[in-house]
Amino acid sequence: MTEKPGRSLAGKAVLVNGGSRGIGKGIVRRLASDGAAVAFTYSSSEEKAKRLASEIEAAGGNVLPIKADSASAEDVRAAVDQVAKELGELDIFVNNAGIMIRGSVDSYSLEDFDRMLAINVRAAFVGIQADSEHMKGGGKDHPNRQQHCLPHSVSRSERL
Repeated sequence: MTEKPGRSLAGKAVLVNGGSRGIGKGIVRRLASDGAAVAFTYSSSEEKAKRLASEIEAAGGNVLPIKADSASAEDVRAAVDQVAKELGELDIFVNNAGIMIRGSVDSYSLEDFDRMLAINVRAAFVGIQADSEHMKGGGKDHPNRQQHCLPHSVSRSERL
């Protein structure tokens, strides 16, 4: 892919959780155009994921689409492990997966609420936790990384 001057991510391995459509698709395209080897997860949009991967490969990019349900901690961990195995140590993790199930409070099912929290909140935590095992330097050297307060911050950010 054609890299943009001053924005080279050549040699970097990236995982975008939820990258087959919408904002995630744009993130995947941009990271690939900047030279990164980009893996992305998708849940139900296999055809869209294949089209995106073909587009990036045709432009000379390195891409790895992975089917994974972000509501499943096992799927999230397996995706991270697959990326580390196929692309090497991770440099960047983008948690983009998210859903919004519409409904009024009085008719909203607990199952829908739990699924939304699993994808929108828990998947971010599970992904970060799994990625830290595969990130260069264990992800511990980043100055903005406050590992001790992450669970608290994640749980409070989704209060109604």
